Amino acid sequence: MAIKTTCIGAYPKPDYVPIIDWFQKQDGLAASGGDVTRQANMAMAEHDEATETLYVKATKTAINDQISAGIDIPTDGEQRRENYIHYHCRHLEGFDFDNLTRKVLRDGAYETELPTITGKISPRGEHFLDHDYRIASRFTDSPVKITVPGPTTIMDTTANVHYSDEKQLAFDLADALNFEIRALADAGCLYIPQC
Repeated sequence: MAIKTTCIGAYPKPDYVPIIDWFQKQDGLAASGGDVTRQANMAMAEHDEATETLYVKATKTAINDQISAGIDIPTDGEQRRENYIHYHCRHLEGFDFDNLTRKVLRDGAYETELPTITGKISPRGEHFLDHDYRIASRFTDSPVKITVPGPTTIMDTTANVHYSDEKQLAFDLADALNFEIRALADAGCLYIPQC
């Protein structure tokens, strides 16, 4: 039995994509986390049909590059995400992306501005990842992998000012993520890694 190949999830974004990710900033997240978040806020507010066309084009490019490199299970390249985690949080109730909170991360490795949990976490009622999966699946006959952050990963890269009980926060995040994962599975996605 041959070992199947895949990518971790993220893929470089072309210059025409209207958002940048943390990895494209010279000083990384430490110096520019808030800038990347604010820029993503503006890009999402201005999202229209022309912007959607650019995301679809970037997804197609990422898929084609992976397939031509011999990847068995390509990802959508996370082309719509400013980063792996916050893209998901933007689609949940309870997160504030306008009023960021400065936080020290990774045992003091760096400090940056992060989205703030200001209310109960819950799904907004509309799925979003199944859309990303369907777009990516149009460009290959191979199965497409869509990545999802786990509750602990989200808790480590956001600022919580609402929950006094971290266990409850983790459970609410898990419920909201499960809502999305079930929609992905219903859409036919077989590979949904969560970290």
